[in-house]
Parts: sequence; C-alpha cells; structure tokens
Amino acid sequence: MTEIAQRQLDYARKPIPFLFGWGIPILVLCSVNIVQYYWPATIVLWMMIGSYAWMGIGCVINAARCGRLHCYVSGPVFLLGALAIFLVGFEFVDLGSIRVPHISYTTIGLALSSFALEWIWGTYGAASKAETRT
Repeated sequence: MTEIAQRQLDYARKPIPFLFGWGIPILVLCSVNIVQYYWPATIVLWMMIGSYAWMGIGCVINAARCGRLHCYVSGPVFLLGALAIFLVGFEFVDLGSIRVPHISYTTIGLALSSFALEWIWGTYGAASKAETRT
C-alpha cells in the first residue's frame, strides 16, 4: 500500500474520527482531575479505564487500517494502561507505593514517546518509505 493510500485510511488525520477516537477520551481524562473531588472513586476509575481502552481500541483499528507505526505501539500501551488501572484501582493487585496516577502518567508518557518511532522510521514505517523511493 502506498503512503497516499495509507494517509487516506488514517483516522488520526481526519477531524471527525480523531475527535471521537481520541479527542473525547482525552477530554474525559482531563476532566478526571476535576471530578475526582466530587464523584465517587469508582466512577472516576471507570472513566479512566474506559478512556484508555477506547483510545487503545481506536489505535489498534487504525494500525490495522493504515499501518500507522505510532498506533502499533500506542494501541497496546493504552490497553495495558486500562488493565493496570483496573487491577490497581480496584485493589486486585497491590504495587506498594505505585498508584493509579503513576500508571496513568506512565501510559500517557509511553504513548507520546511512541511518536519518536515515526520521526525515525516515518509515519507508516520503513515499508512505506521504501515504496515511495522505488
């Protein structure tokens, strides 16, 4: 698949799919900092779990559609972050001093750092770069 075809299939490059796939969950995650003082912890945890899972599923779908390199990494990172928040937040696992905010910040940091792969190998990986050269 050429890079032009990949760009056309990339949900992250289209405003409406981006809004629903990542924009709304990001807003929900930002609102957690405010609502945590007014709403029960269970609701706040489910907001975080749902947001990370939603973005993870969106990235996995986007990676399958267009082959975006960032999504191959960030999809599983978001899904594992949602799972870790579930396990630690509902106290199925005790990680000592590591709490839900630590997991959340680590998940965000890993997902953002996966953009570095696109700077090195291109948005759609080395295969698309090789195709455009030939």
